[in-house]
Amino acid sequence: MFGLNMAIKELTDTPPKANLMKEIYQPLPKLTNVVDWDALDASTTAEQVVRRFSKALERADKNAIADTFLAHRSSYWRDTLAFTSHLRTFKDREVIALALIELNQQRRIDGIALSPGLAQIATISETLKWIDCFFTFKTVDPQATCSGRLMLLPEVSEDGQVHWKIWTLSTWLTGFDMYPENEELLRAPSRPIDDEEHLRTDVLIIGGGNSGILLAARLKALGVDYLVIDKNPNNGDNWALRYDCLRFHTGKSFCETPYLQYPQTAGNCLTRDDLANQVKHIADEFNIRVLNSTTVKATAFDEESKLWALQLLSGGAERAISCKHVVLATGAGFQGPYMPELPGVELYGGINMHSASYKSAKKLVGQGVKSVLVIGAANTAFDVMEDCHDAGLITTMVQRSPTYVIPFDYIIHPQGLGIYDYVPAEIGDAITQAGPLAVGGPILGAVHAKLAAEEPNRYAELTKAGFQVMDSTQADLVDHLIERCGGHFVDIGTGAELLATKKVGIRAGVSPVSYTANGLKLSDGSTLDADAIIWCTGFKDVDIRQGLSGMLGDGAEAIRSKMDATWGVDAEGEIRGLWKRHEKVDNFWIFAGGSAQHRYYSKIVALQLKGALEGILHEAYRDLPTGSQ
Repeated sequence: MFGLNMAIKELTDTPPKANLMKEIYQPLPKLTNVVDWDALDASTTAEQVVRRFSKALERADKNAIADTFLAHRSSYWRDTLAFTSHLRTFKDREVIALALIELNQQRRIDGIALSPGLAQIATISETLKWIDCFFTFKTVDPQATCSGRLMLLPEVSEDGQVHWKIWTLSTWLTGFDMYPENEELLRAPSRPIDDEEHLRTDVLIIGGGNSGILLAARLKALGVDYLVIDKNPNNGDNWALRYDCLRFHTGKSFCETPYLQYPQTAGNCLTRDDLANQVKHIADEFNIRVLNSTTVKATAFDEESKLWALQLLSGGAERAISCKHVVLATGAGFQGPYMPELPGVELYGGINMHSASYKSAKKLVGQGVKSVLVIGAANTAFDVMEDCHDAGLITTMVQRSPTYVIPFDYIIHPQGLGIYDYVPAEIGDAITQAGPLAVGGPILGAVHAKLAAEEPNRYAELTKAGFQVMDSTQADLVDHLIERCGGHFVDIGTGAELLATKKVGIRAGVSPVSYTANGLKLSDGSTLDADAIIWCTGFKDVDIRQGLSGMLGDGAEAIRSKMDATWGVDAEGEIRGLWKRHEKVDNFWIFAGGSAQHRYYSKIVALQLKGALEGILHEAYRDLPTGSQ
């Protein structure tokens, strides 16, 4: 809740950051009764559109391609590697048509075919429906298999005829034909980690948590030589060392991992132990090469050889490693825990900690603590607050500003992220991860807003108790996740009820301004006393550049000054700096995000690395097509 958007004064904001909700999101269409949806054959209609699109692209007919897209509102094409060898989003049909023609001359796509049985009518409301369908195709250069998704809307022409047009086109690389994903390779014994002082590998992954282990598994299945290093002594410690009551605030199906699913005994909200055990299980089951208790002392890149040289501290000894690619997989990209620097800290005689250091309320009780202040009001704060109350501590939450509160049943709603309960993860990812944010974000927001509007008094008692609530008619989940990496509260437990029934105290609309001998002074002049203060105030910055020296050691500054900014979105609505090549730093990758992004983008990053190593990954297409400026 505090300090997540601190300015980065000494670094260039490249690519420039756009405002997701104001500049990227587009108003959703409101359809009138121009179509008899009950009589509509979605498969036949989709087949007709796919055929028209395929023929127009084959002829390189700009006008015909443009005519397959909406004319009276913005249409979008998001490509993930299939055409652009990059992650790009193009807006409006003239630009899309030109880009498709230019890129198809290079890739030479063939065999566009509608995926049977997957075309259907998607319904959000009576005024928002579309035909949703999938297709496959091949490219010649490189020889690859790709997939796509279309969202089709009816559009009325000037003569009153209804024509089905493309609202969004999404395309993505599924795999290189010469280098298919091979689970036999994945399950094969791994090359042992040499005891030599100097190590060599193709890909070095820094960070052995969820993202790093999944990427390593993807690379192994593609036959890529890799090594994971992690600062912790054991696989899974990235979760196991967190606070005892940690739990995910999303459904299990949304967080599933490739190759190995979570056990059926795991609950719908995964716990700390569920998460830690799964990372360890994957690492053990697939013999993932991990060098534990290892950090980076220094990093350098040789521009001539295009090789990285790193000095490691491993188990108390120094080791060197050479590699072709470096992947940072150390988390969401935070610089470190954020605790406001308030005057008088030396006066306070109690226990004062950030949630990153918190283990359990039982431990506090064992230290003689009887009362606690929880500073913050997002997911972690509610976890900690409930834990403290359950342990018998007198607990008070301090909320600086209104919190976006979203019920768990909204999160798992089948029209939203709960779709993973009904379709395979690959289909769910195609819907939630592969499409343009300009459309996907507003649709998810509309689902949540509709649900909130149907029960406007759901949090009336919570508000009455003094907690400041924003519901889904006032705030947006995707915006919170991408712009702030959190700051919201998914109501999965009893936390809201504890506040509403005043079993836990709440001080809202105030900020701590200084310490006292017994607690904190607040911005309204009042004070709060407690034996312990737990700051659930997030992390210093979401731009990974700010904490790069802690991950890469000496030499980080030379990389930091050239790498792309991370998080937030660029002018196309693409998340900055993640899962793709940086413009000014060769062979350097950032792999971060949430669990669903780990699953989906682990394959996207692995394919790029495999393509680069085999010499078949083309230069990233960063331009706008000729004639579109």
